[in-house]
Amino acid sequence: MEIRDAEYQEWFNEPKIGYWSKKPLDNTIVLCEHWSLKNDPNVKVIGTELQLYNLFSKKLKEDGWQINLDHQDELLPEYLEAYKDNNKKPLIINLKQRI
Repeated sequence: MEIRDAEYQEWFNEPKIGYWSKKPLDNTIVLCEHWSLKNDPNVKVIGTELQLYNLFSKKLKEDGWQINLDHQDELLPEYLEAYKDNNKKPLIINLKQRI
């Protein structure tokens, strides 16, 4: 029984998207997501699942970001290089068109 308690405690302390989520957020695989923001330009964000969750939480609190739509995009080699050059911290790429 002690092993199960330890496993539960480990699972309980891992970050989740919501209280209903049973899958911990991955902090190993780098992703590229496209966020269509309400009242802001669209952005691509590069980082791990956990980093993107934390980034969105911060931007929601500080800047009031709200996502209308989001989807995963292909992680291009240049995005991965930029992520590595940024000390493996999440990146925000503004997709606002220049006129």
